[in-house]
Amino acid sequence: MKYFFINLMVFLCFGLVNAQDQYQVFDREGTEVSLAQIITEADEKPLIFFGEIHDQSFAHQAELELLKGLHEKYKGRVVIGMEMFEADVQPIIDEYFSGKINQKSFETESRIWSNYKSDYKPILEYAKENRIKLIGTNVPRRYANAVYHQGLSILDSLSDYAKQFFPKLPIQIDTTIQIYQEMLMMMPDHSNANMIYSQGLKDATMSHFILKNKNADEIFLHLNGSYHSKNKKGILSFLKDYPLEKTITIQTVLRDKDHDIDFSSSDYTIIKI
Repeated sequence: MKYFFINLMVFLCFGLVNAQDQYQVFDREGTEVSLAQIITEADEKPLIFFGEIHDQSFAHQAELELLKGLHEKYKGRVVIGMEMFEADVQPIIDEYFSGKINQKSFETESRIWSNYKSDYKPILEYAKENRIKLIGTNVPRRYANAVYHQGLSILDSLSDYAKQFFPKLPIQIDTTIQIYQEMLMMMPDHSNANMIYSQGLKDATMSHFILKNKNADEIFLHLNGSYHSKNKKGILSFLKDYPLEKTITIQTVLRDKDHDIDFSSSDYTIIKI
């Protein structure tokens, strides 16, 4: 009887975890589809932006399942980029993936996010195990922080070493873009315009390293916060000559009984059940 109750509790807990990870996928018209549709479409639209909610497990589950599906269908052609890793830790990523350093050294030195082990580690380890190249695309946070406090012009005074981790200066940032204005309105006093420049620097840098590391025949899956790719702006604003019609944007959304879901903000919307 004792073991029966233990097994029952394990079953119930496992069921609750699975329930948290359940989700639905919808297209721009609000029609329910599946990840398989996105995977099939990736052959013609090989640059995919997955706009996640950073602290939601269903989003990370969907990311992992999408990566697995892309790898299974397009084996040898998939590359993954992540906002969660900064460009200057790329040598550490490469050393870990090639087996030159161990997992502890990698996690100690690569400035992993606080939720790395629960949310991003399964994705990274799947990529490593299946020899999927992983690119850290984000600007080192010390430079984004410097812009936030001192303005965009601070980048000019940085060393040549520092300047290899963001696009060539000057960086033109359109502060009127809707997503930047929405973010500004979220600020308590709506006064720090440098916040937009800091966000723009991140977007420009991620775009730079995506284009630098995507070959013509590859499918590039990029994981980023939802505001970095909403309405095909943010990172996509800096894609230069890369055609937007060859991109797929995905947003993750929590249901809100007081507001309708805007399916038009991305090509696909993933909603927690």
